[in-house]
Amino acid sequence: MSPKRYLRALLRPREAFDGWTPRLRVALALVVVLCALSAVSVGRAGDAVVGEVGGSVTVDNPERPPDWVCEGGTDSDVWDCDAPETVERSFRPAASAAVGDVTSKAALVPLAWVLLVGGLLALVSGRASGSDGDAADAFGDGVRVAALAAVPGVLRYLARPVAVERSLTGWSHPASLDGVRAAAVDALFPDGALWAAVVVVSALWTAAVVLGGARASLDVRRTPAALVAAASFAAVAGSVALPNGGWLGAPGGAGLVLVLVGVVGLAGAHTYISVSKAFELVGFGGSEQVTPKPWYVWLHRLTGLAVVAVGFVLLDGVALV
Repeated sequence: MSPKRYLRALLRPREAFDGWTPRLRVALALVVVLCALSAVSVGRAGDAVVGEVGGSVTVDNPERPPDWVCEGGTDSDVWDCDAPETVERSFRPAASAAVGDVTSKAALVPLAWVLLVGGLLALVSGRASGSDGDAADAFGDGVRVAALAAVPGVLRYLARPVAVERSLTGWSHPASLDGVRAAAVDALFPDGALWAAVVVVSALWTAAVVLGGARASLDVRRTPAALVAAASFAAVAGSVALPNGGWLGAPGGAGLVLVLVGVVGLAGAHTYISVSKAFELVGFGGSEQVTPKPWYVWLHRLTGLAVVAVGFVLLDGVALV
């Protein structure tokens, strides 16, 4: 492995990717490192936010049974009627838990982005309409290019804690647990020209690597390669144009499952079509062997990629990538 080759791929991707793709184990290592850096970035920013949270609020005690149970001073081994009606709840643990949920998603988003862009590159490579073996090879090549294209995200991971700390000057939060949770999450997605500039510059850099890798390594035609590069730019830079960075707060587990299911559908479309059609023909005369048309296979792979895209959105990838 030559570090200079990988560095040149980031600076002059068209030249560096000519007849070359990163090694798969290096690409996987890059993804692991990027996932860790993403989580650390959001975690550091979250620590700054939680540090600004203070105070408490009086709430109904969830451990106290309903009033009708305790009427007449009834003693019970099941119900604790001596429990106070209200308790004090500190705002800081609520904010910390909300930030922790964001951090756990941040650890998965770079992987989801790489799989999404790798799938896009596979679809436009000209090898996605044939056998699953050819499609898997194309997907692997796309993932290698996408992993390297994700490296400029380090700029955002370094800038986020700084931008969040700067935005906390004069910051305040509501005097309710739900309000504190929402405010703490919102504070993780800073506004301002400096943050927007970092996001846009890193997105342009990523798009340039995707374009160079698609053209030189996967031999993709100019227009499809440009469309994939534009999509990768939009997935990264879209957060600056959306409120709270496009944060949805959707269940992250569902998003991860959809990403994985979509990848399986993308890679195994030919086998799925052949097996399902063969079962449909059981009981009919003639051959049970079926050969799906290339366009039909490609359409199924596109459906799998669409599932990956939905999973990426549910992971709040637009906000956290």
